[in-house]
Amino acid sequence: MSDVNLTEEEIASVQAIVKAFYGKRVANRYHAGSITAQTVELTAQLITGTEVCSKWIDAVPNPKDLVAPANGIRKWAIRVVRAAAEPFARGNLDISYTCKLTRGLQFRSLLEASLR
Repeated sequence: MSDVNLTEEEIASVQAIVKAFYGKRVANRYHAGSITAQTVELTAQLITGTEVCSKWIDAVPNPKDLVAPANGIRKWAIRVVRAAAEPFARGNLDISYTCKLTRGLQFRSLLEASLR
């Protein structure tokens, strides 16, 4: 018995996500009576983790970059910065204050020390 009350649309959404990852046969096991709160939470983690991975996968150094590591790491860093810069430049940032403060403190002295 399900421990969450989901609409038909929400059930269809879970099924669509599961189908995209594991196929129709597996997705057919996800229905109103089988989906739990944990199922919904894990499905959300699956898609958000995949979204983050997909966003940054092009920034991963490729094998030819690893032959000349210094140059490859520099190119990788530039790809990451370019991919992330747009929301920062527009001031349209959706990051938590706590995360910003924590990461900012971790990197400030390192970043400042890296300057010429």
